[in-house]
Order: sequence, then C-alpha cells, then structure tokens
Amino acid sequence: MKVHYEIDLTNLAYGAPIEVDMSLRRIGQSDHGALARLMLDAYVGTIDFDDETLDDASNEVGWWLRAAPMLDHSLVLERDGHLLSAVLVSERDLVPFIAYVMTDPDHKRTGLADVVVRACLHSLRSTGGQRVEFAITRGNTASERLFARVGARPVAT
Repeated sequence: MKVHYEIDLTNLAYGAPIEVDMSLRRIGQSDHGALARLMLDAYVGTIDFDDETLDDASNEVGWWLRAAPMLDHSLVLERDGHLLSAVLVSERDLVPFIAYVMTDPDHKRTGLADVVVRACLHSLRSTGGQRVEFAITRGNTASERLFARVGARPVAT
C-alpha cells in the first residue's frame, strides 16, 4: 500500500543542499541504460522489489522518459561515470511528482539520496514551485525517514 505525501516548497524544513565530492547533474535521455541498472540494483531485496529483471527496469525507465519527465529537476550523483544515486521527477496534474529515488546498494545509508532529493527540491523551488508530491510504500522506512527529514507530510488521496 502506498502512502501519498507532499512537501511545501515555500517552507523547506532544512538548509541548503549538502555538498559532496562527486558530480551532481541533470538526467538526460542518454542515461536510460545506466538508470535502469541503478534502479534494479537499488530495489533488489527491498519492500518495493517484485522479482523484476533488468529488462523490466529498462522498460520502467523508458516509460518515465517518454511520459512527463521533468528533466531539469531530475538529478543524478555520479563518480567516474558510475551512477550512485538519482531522483526522477515527473509532472502529474501540473504538480511535480517524485517518481523514483534510488541509490546504488554499495552506497546506501551514506546520505546520497538526501543529497539528490534536497538538490531536487531546491531546483523545483528556484523555478517557483510551490509543492511536490510523491508516494512511498508503507513500511519503506528508509524513504519514510528521508522524506520526514525534508518536511514531508502525508496527504489524503
């Protein structure tokens, strides 16, 4: 079961994005394959994994890239060409929607998701965004904690 949340971008609950010793950049169409690999690796063994394959992840990333991606606000952290963490933002009913947050399993619990999410929120706010929405699978404690730190609140659906 998914719980829907929103963040008020006009009143962010934390300071500036965290600085890191790696490249933070916008996602582009050419990242399709690397994002699919990151997605699969990030979700294996989690509450959101349902025996998907690399082809399934590639199809999901392809769908996101064809749908309504907000590429200016979708970000990836990389080091030496290897994607370590990413946030993918779409537009749903004219409101930004965080579709995916993913981190390479070797880098989980290091704050990288925090970095990309905070940078994404600041990016959205810098262009006049008022709020962002997203959904988290109930019991995904890592995501619940991450988004609680940045001021997320559950909303009725």
